Amino acid sequence: MQLPVSDLTATGSISVAFRKLNITDFHAACDFVHQLPYGRNASRSDFSLVLSEKQGTCSSKHALLALLAEENALQNVELIVGIYLLSEETNPQAAPVLAKYKLTNLPECHVYLRYKGKRYDFTFPSLSIGSIENKIVREQRIEPQQVIDWKIVIHKDYLTRWLARNPSIAYDLNQIWAIREEIIAQLV
Repeated sequence: MQLPVSDLTATGSISVAFRKLNITDFHAACDFVHQLPYGRNASRSDFSLVLSEKQGTCSSKHALLALLAEENALQNVELIVGIYLLSEETNPQAAPVLAKYKLTNLPECHVYLRYKGKRYDFTFPSLSIGSIENKIVREQRIEPQQVIDWKIVIHKDYLTRWLARNPSIAYDLNQIWAIREEIIAQLV
């Protein structure tokens, strides 16, 4: 990992919360968050729940780490939302749902960090960005608070345009979103 090993010296609430867990540098914080299981938090807007609930999504885990980097004035640590083509290849757990709806892929929105041009994904303990990296079709830098609502706007906008470009897909946006939720349930 090439992320900074910088000590967590800031007095912000996130830095303090990590230090209470005896995590004293950014590299160790990333490792800790990476080992936490995937799971939705009780509130999408309180990223500290990743630590207290000991789980998180791509959005909550990476927003927490981006805020930690910001508190500690770590330069070049960016929060990125990317859209990739979720398929059996990228997410084997999705295969039964994709097959059920006769889909080969589905655009999925994913949040991760980028540092000096390199992507870092701490969502699942056993996976890295490598499984989706060559399937990313769009990326955008965002602020941590944008994962709450803006990420959904970006995703639904992309899905709407994807459906328009693929008229053979017999589903509307609401149906595609429900299929996506069914896939997400397989990941937990």
